[in-house]
Amino acid sequence: MFTGIIQSLGEIINISSEKNTYLIKTTLDLNDCKVGSSISCDGVCLTAINIEKKDNHFEFEVNVGEETLKRTNLINWNNSYKINLEKSLKFGDEIGGHYVYGHIDSLIPIIKIKEINHSWEFEFSLSQLNNQPKYKNMIVEKGSVAINGTSLTVANVYDNSFNVSIIPHTFQNTNFSLLGENDMVNIEFDPLARYLSKYNDK
Repeated sequence: MFTGIIQSLGEIINISSEKNTYLIKTTLDLNDCKVGSSISCDGVCLTAINIEKKDNHFEFEVNVGEETLKRTNLINWNNSYKINLEKSLKFGDEIGGHYVYGHIDSLIPIIKIKEINHSWEFEFSLSQLNNQPKYKNMIVEKGSVAINGTSLTVANVYDNSFNVSIIPHTFQNTNFSLLGENDMVNIEFDPLARYLSKYNDK
């Protein structure tokens, strides 16, 4: 489990299509992680199968299943691609965002990025979820959502889209600064909204 507060960026430095493994380089301190630890990689909960400490950074390897490749933006990862990283929540840690499981619901595209005085507005399309109305009902104004693993508050909801406000700290310390219009991002809906939706379906 995670909180959606990104701790560092990671860089893809090697991909093995034969083994479906990704090697990731980061300055994030992984001394408290071990083989088998869960790490959120762009919002996807992945298991570290190897961790090595280098001179001034760490390198860790993760294995990815076919289902994850179908549901997430990992299919677009390549060498030098930058991803958001967060280590799993430990007992006593501060919950600065909201509970994030690392189970991606879908991919959605960015349709507009607008820089304003002290923040950036990112608007995301929901049109591809028209055949899954339960998902669209999980997006509510002032509700929580995780985009590429980042805990965000929904600012406005429209007929087929919603937007969020990104403050400078988040913009500069996540891969939001590297994203552009039409890029696909991972979305995980608020777990509370998921359970309420399931209850209302009865």
